[in-house]
Amino acid sequence: MKKFIFTLYLCLIFSQVFSLNYKKAINNNKANKKFYAEEYTKSEELHKENSIEYPEDSKIHFNLGDAYYKNEKYDEAIFEYQKSLKNKKLEKSDIFYNIGNAYFQKQDYKNALKHYKNSLLENPNNVDAKYNFELTKQFLQKQKQQKQDKDNQNKDKKNQEKKQNKKEKKEQSEKEEDQKNEEQQKQQQNKKNEQEQKTSQEKVKNAERILDAMQRIENENQKKMTKKIMKTGKVKPVEKNY
Repeated sequence: MKKFIFTLYLCLIFSQVFSLNYKKAINNNKANKKFYAEEYTKSEELHKENSIEYPEDSKIHFNLGDAYYKNEKYDEAIFEYQKSLKNKKLEKSDIFYNIGNAYFQKQDYKNALKHYKNSLLENPNNVDAKYNFELTKQFLQKQKQQKQDKDNQNKDKKNQEKKQNKKEKKEQSEKEEDQKNEEQQKQQQNKKNEQEQKTSQEKVKNAERILDAMQRIENENQKKMTKKIMKTGKVKPVEKNY
């Protein structure tokens, strides 16, 4: 009786495990069918549901990573691929290869190269990884060259701006100096004009004083002449008009 109960218990457990595995397989199969039909959004949804229900299954994470990749969700794809690395039965060369592809699409060629290299270390005969490794080296070199060219352009631009600023400062300084000189000349001219005006006024005053003095002398002489005439009592004869 105990053996029967134990056997029944094992059958029940086996039945539950088989049921779970069957359900997981069915869901995974549906998601893969959508994937191969290029219905990547639906495939992503189904694989995601499966991964939530069976979070420890690395194959599901790998398949979900593929769906994310096709939907151009490269960060999410990398995350799922990295989860699938926990399964030692999966071909790590393929996982590293896919991670490299996701980084390549992100134009992160440095990390892409690193994962292609890891893929080749796991499987030196991975032809696709070899090809992408060499291709990525060229893209990385081109990216570095473009970055260097851009840095040089920015450097030249900064130097040009620096020169332009220096030129503008010099021109501004010269302009301010010219304005200062012009103001000084104007002040000097005003001062000169004031001095000349003052001198002219002094000359006029001197001339007036001289004229006044001459007028006083003439008046004095006139008075003296009048007195002299008065003393003699004689008047000059009237001139004849011939």
